[in-house]
Amino acid sequence: MKKIIFFVAWLLCNMLAAQVITIRDNSSRETLPNVLLRDKNEKSLSTDNTGRVDITELDKSGDILVYHSSYLPYSLSEDEKAGKIQELRLTTRAVVLDEIVLSANRQKENKIDVPYTINVIHQKEIEFGNQATSADVLQNTGAVFVQKSQMGGGSPVLRGFEANKTLLVVDGVRMNNAIYRAGHLQDVIGLDANMLERTEVLFGPSSTIYGSDALGGVMHFYTKNAEFSGSEKMLVKTNAFVRYASANEEKTGHIDFNLGWKNFAAITNITYSDFGDLMSGTTNLAGSAKSWDRNYYVKRFGNRDSMVKNSNTNRQVGTAYTQVDFMQRFSFRSSQYVTHNLNFQYSQSSNIPRYDRLTEYNGTNLKYAEWNYGPQKRLFAAYTLNYSKKTMLSDNVKLIAAYQKIDQDRISRRFRSNNRTTQMEDVTVRSINIDAVKVLKEKNELRYGAELQANNVVSTANNLQLLTGAESPAATRYADGGNKMNTIGIYVSHAWEVSKNFVITDGLRFTANSLESKFNDTLLFKAPYSVASQKNSALTGNLGFTWKEDNNYKVSLFANTGFRTPNIDDMSKLFESGGNIMIVPNKNLKPEYATNFELSLSKVINSKFKFDFTAFYTLLDNALVLSDFKYNGQDSVTVNGSKRKVQAMQNKNKAYIYGFTGGVQFDFNSNISFKSIINYTYGRYNDLALDSVIPLDHIPPVFGQTSLLFKERNTDAEFFVRYQGIKSSKDYSPSGEDNAQYSADQVNGYMPAWFTLNLRVGYNITKKFRINASCENITDNRYRVFASGVNAPGRNFIFSLRYKM
Repeated sequence: MKKIIFFVAWLLCNMLAAQVITIRDNSSRETLPNVLLRDKNEKSLSTDNTGRVDITELDKSGDILVYHSSYLPYSLSEDEKAGKIQELRLTTRAVVLDEIVLSANRQKENKIDVPYTINVIHQKEIEFGNQATSADVLQNTGAVFVQKSQMGGGSPVLRGFEANKTLLVVDGVRMNNAIYRAGHLQDVIGLDANMLERTEVLFGPSSTIYGSDALGGVMHFYTKNAEFSGSEKMLVKTNAFVRYASANEEKTGHIDFNLGWKNFAAITNITYSDFGDLMSGTTNLAGSAKSWDRNYYVKRFGNRDSMVKNSNTNRQVGTAYTQVDFMQRFSFRSSQYVTHNLNFQYSQSSNIPRYDRLTEYNGTNLKYAEWNYGPQKRLFAAYTLNYSKKTMLSDNVKLIAAYQKIDQDRISRRFRSNNRTTQMEDVTVRSINIDAVKVLKEKNELRYGAELQANNVVSTANNLQLLTGAESPAATRYADGGNKMNTIGIYVSHAWEVSKNFVITDGLRFTANSLESKFNDTLLFKAPYSVASQKNSALTGNLGFTWKEDNNYKVSLFANTGFRTPNIDDMSKLFESGGNIMIVPNKNLKPEYATNFELSLSKVINSKFKFDFTAFYTLLDNALVLSDFKYNGQDSVTVNGSKRKVQAMQNKNKAYIYGFTGGVQFDFNSNISFKSIINYTYGRYNDLALDSVIPLDHIPPVFGQTSLLFKERNTDAEFFVRYQGIKSSKDYSPSGEDNAQYSADQVNGYMPAWFTLNLRVGYNITKKFRINASCENITDNRYRVFASGVNAPGRNFIFSLRYKM
């Protein structure tokens, strides 16, 4: 009995003597793992995954310094060393030369060691930015250009590549599927910004690791994972907020909560958003067009459509929609080396009006009474096995088996027509990814893996007669007899740390792809063949050299190749495009290849000033572009009584894109910092048949963002300017993808320059409650982003109240 009493007394004394400090981010209040604390004797400790560390063993007679590469250094106060204050918060630094990245080689590594240009968006930046969609989160970086055809959209552009020439990846699984088109895509909004832990944007061809489509780069979205407890006590974390925005009367509610034990954890994420019609600005900038006014909209009275005069031409009637997002993740640790993860995601929108089409005129009347993307549905399910025991072949292996189901509908009806056409695309994707890493003799790291993916596309369509309710078949968007695309790829990547200051990176990938589309007789016209099929393969690689010194400089020379294999959208699409164009199938397509060269420079001065510059030149062979075409020997067709020029996707010899990105960041002091980024891109392709050099589509004008930031213990503030230069008529592509008909010059294309002044503030009311307030486009400027078919928001007040525990 005495031994038990002695043991209990000893245990209590140790518990009372323990000095545990929790370290958090100053603004997001998230706990920070891997923070280093060091005393005067160079003894050091690090925080665990819950941000906690016991400093009992550290010498408190001198300074105890706190270090993290992304935060300003800190020295514990006497009260903190004595245990009177048990929580401290670190302030982020604007100038960061190095941090951990995950996307470059699908493994954890130091950013300073890789030759790629990578932009990392952290959860705290997403929360502070207060953006409505993942597309807006990307745009908020100032490094990604985003086009919008409607408010419920957002098509990212990386280095002049857009849509199926850039790759979307979520939690290691590619989102790009067989019907990702060359035009503008809204699929990124199906990823709830509030479920993201971080996002990494990888610029430039990345096919060695990721395969087809990664010509302009990769946007890799990492969702919040279920978090284990670091002790026997259950870990409970809750995050919830409500948000209102004035420009579109957005009302969003969100909650996510994590329950974690030592070997099992679960996280649930739910978001609901209701967006009203978007208000445009009222301050006309030089060159803005009256055609951007929403003068009339269509409303049905009984069985007849009427054009209704808009009482406020700045209210863009036909932009409202709603969306619900759900995510559930489970993690189970079956042993010291084995972790299992289940990942379920579901997103569904209401009908999303295609605003640009709803504003088109046919003479004096609006062309369409209805043009909606039907409820967009995205189902994602994945199982991940992570094995971390070192073997002869690997130090870590990750296997991901995934299933995706995407429903995309297009619903249209012309003005005063009683016939509604619905085109339905049902896509299922099954995939397996295996990624492994092995450190060889300390100085060499080998990564290798494989990917298998199978796409199945079912394309159907019908006409509904509104007066009688009768249904009849309609022309489908893709081959109506079924479509399949299968892909297999293997890769190897290697990094050699030649010395502390010099790293060589190299890699190779082989990919094989097969396509098949079956055509039955269509109502529009008969296809010239019943089956279109092709098989192709691609070998790609990269070679990079990086010279670097921690907290000083980084210089990278990088040569890499990328490819994009034709998909179902390229080969078998039958599509009525804007500008009196009809896009038709073409089975005689080849993969397009990109060869890229880039130079990147980063320099840090006195740990307070950072300068970045990247210049790139990308050469495209067999570039896939939309161009004039003859279908069944004809260069035009008549559709719904309207004569349309025929175009098809074609390989157009060679194209080139070059440009640069420059950035500066200053930490003036611990409270005030400055950052700015500017992007320039130029692209052309050679049309040998016409013996001419023609502008490539999707090339944005100069754009960027400049910010002044303020941080202190409970407050964050940012004043920023976002801007875009002129897109002149001579730089518009004739393909139609630049949407000249929605620009300030509807014939030749022209988009005037614009800028917005913006302010956002976050304040911690208590340890658990935080309020964020923003005013975007303070001067209420009226403008459009290049290639967009909807005006950007006018003056927009955004308020959110967030709770974290």
